[in-house]
Order: sequence, then C-alpha cells, then structure tokens
Amino acid sequence: MADLDPIDVRTDEELAREARTGSSRSFEELARRYRRRLFVYLRSRIGSDEDAEDLVQDTFLKLYRGIDGYDPAYRFSTWLYTAAGRLAIDAYRKRSAGRSRLAIEEIGDPSGGWDGDPGRPEGSALWDTARTLGGDRFRALWLRYGEDMTIEEIAAVLGRTGLAVRVLLHRARTQLARRLGPDMRPLAQAAVSRASTRH
Repeated sequence: MADLDPIDVRTDEELAREARTGSSRSFEELARRYRRRLFVYLRSRIGSDEDAEDLVQDTFLKLYRGIDGYDPAYRFSTWLYTAAGRLAIDAYRKRSAGRSRLAIEEIGDPSGGWDGDPGRPEGSALWDTARTLGGDRFRALWLRYGEDMTIEEIAAVLGRTGLAVRVLLHRARTQLARRLGPDMRPLAQAAVSRASTRH
C-alpha cells in the first residue's frame, strides 16, 4: 500500500502557512489545487481564454511574492479570489483605456467558453446555464457552489455587503431556475437546498 504524500492531505491554510516560511512546494500545491477553478472564475470576467490564463499566472505570482501578507485567520481561497478580482479589474481598465486609442473590437461573451464541470455530477448543464447570467451573478454562484465559500467570504471577494450577496444569490438562483426550465428545475432546487443548510 502506497503512503499518501503528506502535502496532499494538508488544508489550504496549512499549506499557505508553510509557504510563508519559505516552502515553495507548499505554494506549488496550492497553485495546483486552484489553477483550474481560478481560470473558470476569471474567464467569466475577462472574455478570453488567453487573458484568463495570463491572469491566473499573474495572480499566483502576486501571491507568491506577497505570501507574507497572508493572514492565517482567513481562508486562503478568500485571499486568492480577492487578489484575482483586483487584477481582473486592473486588466479591464487597461483594456478599456487601450480601446479608446485603438479601434473598438468585440471581445465576445465574457461568460462563455468554459467546457468543464466544477466538480458536481449535475455540473455541466447547470453551469452552462449559470454562465449565461454573466457578471456578478455567475461569480456569486460560482464562489458559493463551486468554491463552497460563505456569504461573508463572497462579500469580501466581491467587495459587497453580506446582505447584498444574499440578494445577489437569491436573484441569480431565481433567474437560473427560470432559464433551466421545468426539466432542469430539480437540479436548481437541490442547489438551493444545499445552500440553505450552510451558513
């Protein structure tokens, strides 16, 4: 029987604390765990796979350089998504400034192009439809159900109040249920039931 590598069983927060003491292996494990999920989150904001991948790399580089700034009192994922969100805003501003100097071009649907499943068996159809909500509605749903964040953690990432996040999630779930139609509504209801049992 093969022994598990102890790094595989450590929590994100344990790995982040080890990374603060200089363990590049621990930070690499954090990057491995979050690379794909962070790409999905950023892809919904940015509009292209290449730009989202660049922002994933930029986010991990920024966090690696600033790992001393991680506060172990908070979840690592909150710190990660907050940093990624800020970099996405900066990228958007730079792109907008560039557009005023260059010809305006279409960047496509910012929520399209993701072909994966966030880890739930019903994920594909549900998340394909959720992406069509766009903007903060998709991001709030993703952070809540894809990342299992609390309302308070989502509020910190999105820069909103807890009440605003609750309203945003309610509206997103309602809109998602309408878009799913009667055949898919049981999946949405299961998601709402899971949400009501958490925080």
